[in-house]
Amino acid sequence: MVKKFLLIFLVSFQFVASAQVIMRGMAYSYAKQKISIYKIDDYISNHETLVKEAEIDSNGYFIFSLENPQIQKYILRVKNAYAGLYMQNKARYTIEIPEEEKAFSNLSTNNELELTFIDLDSTDINYKILGFEAWMDSYLSEIYYTKESDHGDFIRKIRVFKDEVENYYLKDTCSFFRDFLRYSIGQNVENLQFLGAPSTQDKFDFYFKDQAILYKNDAYMTYFDGFYKKYLFQLTGTTANDLYVSIARGDLYLTDSLLRKDRYLTDDRLRQLVLLNILKEEYFSNYLPKSGILSLLEQISSNSIVKEHNQIAANLLTQFNTASVGFRFPEIILKENNDTSLLSAIKGKYIYVHAFDPRNPSCIKEIGALKKLYDKYGKEIEFVTIYPIAEKPYTKIEQRNLDALNWKKSSYKLSDPIWKKLQIISFPYYLLIDDSYYLLSSPALSPIPNGNYQTIEKILYDIIHQNDKE
Repeated sequence: MVKKFLLIFLVSFQFVASAQVIMRGMAYSYAKQKISIYKIDDYISNHETLVKEAEIDSNGYFIFSLENPQIQKYILRVKNAYAGLYMQNKARYTIEIPEEEKAFSNLSTNNELELTFIDLDSTDINYKILGFEAWMDSYLSEIYYTKESDHGDFIRKIRVFKDEVENYYLKDTCSFFRDFLRYSIGQNVENLQFLGAPSTQDKFDFYFKDQAILYKNDAYMTYFDGFYKKYLFQLTGTTANDLYVSIARGDLYLTDSLLRKDRYLTDDRLRQLVLLNILKEEYFSNYLPKSGILSLLEQISSNSIVKEHNQIAANLLTQFNTASVGFRFPEIILKENNDTSLLSAIKGKYIYVHAFDPRNPSCIKEIGALKKLYDKYGKEIEFVTIYPIAEKPYTKIEQRNLDALNWKKSSYKLSDPIWKKLQIISFPYYLLIDDSYYLLSSPALSPIPNGNYQTIEKILYDIIHQNDKE
């Protein structure tokens, strides 16, 4: 396992009286860029909420202050890169962000940074987690070769490791860290396939039965995701078939009753969390009817007695119903003449979506540049134009403007939910979807230069030639 952090241990302890967290940093190759901290609202939708923004000055320095952060994982984002880190009260952090790597793709928001922590306190949650993960990775790499050749010795060494971890951290009173240890060992050690490994029932009894759900602990949620992954297809045939019908009908009571029959879903709160995960997993699978999934999510977001589930359901509804960068693009139906098709049916190609109004002078001004782009890149990049249905028929000139766009087009009433779903409030507007149907940028660059003399052309060129660089 490759860890994306580097620790520099210079000072072992530092007394901080304030509950306020101060983060100072150096990011020399990101001078004058915006840097942001987000918290992860939940680990089902992975929705992020902005906590704080700062400007990296011309010398590459920045500073944040946060009031009373809950111990959990946060996401630091700058330009097209990110890093994960933890924060706790009364902490002072000094971090260094490395130079922007040439290997970073401008076509992705998921370029992971390696942070350097300077003068990190030995009692800090980052210090403890990173130290434990380094220890676990090193230990497992040393003993893994014996897994097949001498499984008895392998099992003994696994037990030794678990005992050593328990003894070493016995006096640590941080509940977040203690839980992190437990579920990290469950995920990375006990999930290894070896003779004598805990059974599914053993894992359930130890990690879930009569245990609190740790919504903000990423180690718990990672273990949860692995245990209940694609759980719809682990249910018995009859239950799975009945569940399909109940979800299609949007019948939350019947759906819950059917899931209750499973021996690993007897707890009310855990069962509803698993249902939320099933609905998330299956929304884009085209197995379960989307209307039923949305109906159940709306009911849970409004009526669940568990506030965390209200938020998860609401976040999933937002994710499914609006276009969010970094997430799967919402399903939309293209309507062209008398034919309809799903935008997601365009497989294995980037999609450049163009919102166009034939009466808008700014839209008309870009037609020539857009057509040149299509002639140059249209074989490899899918161009799709969406435009409003006019209340009055378009004039001949306006219709000619529309006809000049000789690629896929689809029209919608201005009252159609699609405009809100794609968050389009003005024309022209562009979105770029990647070849896995995830939204890469919104708004995307246009065919004509912006204030920084940038156009979409370089990005389209890089998309087509990205394999040449590998």
